[in-house]
Amino acid sequence: MSDWRFHLLTLPDRVWVDRDLQLQGAKVTVGLSRPDSISGRLPLGYRMINAPSGQRALTEWGSAIVAEQEGRDPVFAIVDGLTTDGDWLNVAAGGFTSYPTGMPWVDKEFSATRVDPLDVVRLIWTNLQNKPSGDLQVAVDTVKSGQFLGKPEGAQLAAAKQHQAYMQEQLDYTKEQAEEDAKLVDQYATKALAAAGLPAGGLLIRSTSEPTGDKRSKRNLWFKGNAEGLTSASTWNGKKWVELSASKFNSASDWFFEWLDQKEVLKDSKAMHTKTKEEFNTAKSKVSEFSEQKAEPYTLSWWDTPDVGSIITDLATQTPFDYREETTWDGDDALAHRLRIGYPEFGVRREHLRLEIGVNVTAPPPLVEGDYASEVMVLGAGEGRSMVRSTAVRDSGRLRRALVVERKEFTKTAQTGREARNELDARTSDWAFDSLSLVDHDMCPYGSFDAGDWLYLTGDAGWVQLDQWVRVREIEIDCPTGQIILKVSSS
Repeated sequence: MSDWRFHLLTLPDRVWVDRDLQLQGAKVTVGLSRPDSISGRLPLGYRMINAPSGQRALTEWGSAIVAEQEGRDPVFAIVDGLTTDGDWLNVAAGGFTSYPTGMPWVDKEFSATRVDPLDVVRLIWTNLQNKPSGDLQVAVDTVKSGQFLGKPEGAQLAAAKQHQAYMQEQLDYTKEQAEEDAKLVDQYATKALAAAGLPAGGLLIRSTSEPTGDKRSKRNLWFKGNAEGLTSASTWNGKKWVELSASKFNSASDWFFEWLDQKEVLKDSKAMHTKTKEEFNTAKSKVSEFSEQKAEPYTLSWWDTPDVGSIITDLATQTPFDYREETTWDGDDALAHRLRIGYPEFGVRREHLRLEIGVNVTAPPPLVEGDYASEVMVLGAGEGRSMVRSTAVRDSGRLRRALVVERKEFTKTAQTGREARNELDARTSDWAFDSLSLVDHDMCPYGSFDAGDWLYLTGDAGWVQLDQWVRVREIEIDCPTGQIILKVSSS
């Protein structure tokens, strides 16, 4: 294993400060679906060194360390922890995927009923890097998962709402039509009265008899006749009924018949409005009937999303997908960062590589007996009987032991079902381990595998003979000694 070199640059301006950083006791870690990291220590006085800009060269969230080894891509980490220990300054730095952790969503609400989880990851990164002093120049893979967040509106509810909107338009139209017809009724009545020399607001009366006293008013117009025709018209002058002249009678009677016809039109338009209102109420009740089909959008909001980093972590678990950090040199001085996404996962089985206890695995891994359950029920979103739920069961030949796990972020049975199976697989009560200590060896040389790959492990662990595949979750290198610590999960 070749030697490591370290470099220091400032952020966010990316100015190189030290191209040969003497980081003592350094450890470099690369991981799967977690930030890479670099740690070590520097002389305490290094804290006082300034960058060309005059700012401190080594500050939390103001500088980054790059670890470089010949033949390997560099590892980039943002300084996020500085503590003193006597004459030494302990330095901790996390990869660029640590940047979203603890960062809130501060823009207007994002809401979608059918969005790929990986598009949400890209949206978060774009949002963060568009902010002042937030551009790490991280590119995110364009891979799609084919999964979707958010629940679209049901077809029946959509159709019911569309019909309700149509009926609302019809209701508004029939209301306007009835109002217009009512105005015409008033207009024609006014014209009939005006033709007789009377002001607006009086009554139009038709009777086969002569005018009578109970309708005496200087505002009323009395027509003598029936539906077949009119013979005369009279007005009250305060003392008696006075018959209109022929010309006034003819004009007033014409408007009178227009008024009668328009009253029939108004009657029909009111009836149509009443009918339409009933149909609208029926359409409205249909919308209520299908209310359970309402859309449930996936949202990011400033009042409910205080940590976009946890959103990415949760989506990686729920979808699921893996991610890894990738940093490469772009010329001699520039760095290019990319968030690599593997759907549904990264990694291959390295058939030609072997891990063997006592050969390249320096010591038997510490074993602990895992938790036991024969039945796992995962409860997702919702309340009461409408809650999303899945159960996984295994006949283990032992007493039944059931476990309930809450995952309120899960909105689909596919998600709760997958989680139930994963939780059950993790509770077999078998001997388990999560770390291996290695040396660089031809059977499995450093650089021949990546986080996410599967390696075959064999050997006597003392309590049990191991003969199985393990998946590499994290690779930690002790730079001075070359010792390798793997974080693993069993197959």
